[in-house]
Amino acid sequence: MDQAEIKELYAEELNLLKRISNYGKDFPKENQKRIQKVALLLLYRIYSNLFSALLLTSATYKKRKVSLFQLPIGIVLRCAFTDCIFALYILSVDKERADEELDLRSIEYANSLFERREVYRDQVKSAGIDYEDEFIDHMWELTMEDNFLHLLSFDENLFEVMKRSKDEIKDAGFSKAKSVGTKDQKDFLISLVGLEKVATRLYHYYKYFSQYEHFSEEGQGDVLVSSEEDGNDNIHLPSAIRALSAGVEEIVKLSLRESAGNEG
Repeated sequence: MDQAEIKELYAEELNLLKRISNYGKDFPKENQKRIQKVALLLLYRIYSNLFSALLLTSATYKKRKVSLFQLPIGIVLRCAFTDCIFALYILSVDKERADEELDLRSIEYANSLFERREVYRDQVKSAGIDYEDEFIDHMWELTMEDNFLHLLSFDENLFEVMKRSKDEIKDAGFSKAKSVGTKDQKDFLISLVGLEKVATRLYHYYKYFSQYEHFSEEGQGDVLVSSEEDGNDNIHLPSAIRALSAGVEEIVKLSLRESAGNEG
């Protein structure tokens, strides 16, 4: 990736950021349904990650060292493509499936909190108060009960909050025991008239950037680029942003259609 391509990438990123900002002005600010709120949150996440990519692109141009910055650019773009695909999915399925998917993701989020106890301990101790770990854990459990009790479960003695198991999720009437993966989202989207090409391009770039997050020796040539011939990679990053832009346009179209349907 030479300096000209880096400048092109910067221009594409900046253009999409401006368009997302303008799109946000078109979204209804009052009486938003759940799906509309989620779509807006996902657009914000895409904007945030894209803004980070813009800053990294600027640093790439100034430092003239593609191999130093392409890895983090790819990682944040992977997040943007993931969110774009999910936004299209959640706006395209029926309301029952959308609500179920969002509920499942909330349960999975709450379940994940059980594996973050050390993070909470460090946060409390950063305030300068030397609490015992047992006391912090008790505070953590009370916080879990206050904020996530409806998403979790109790142990058999009803004294301790626990993860909600897959069996409990099934017993609660969910059609799936876990949230739908990105590939399944893509498979659904390409079955819809008008979204085949957009969804396919989004997914292929998502898969490409996935190699940036998941290490393999074979993938390092793409991820870090040749250190001897800096910028010798097999991707045209400005085209990636154009693919993301097409996805964002579809998100806005579907969101505005959803809003019009709610008003009707």
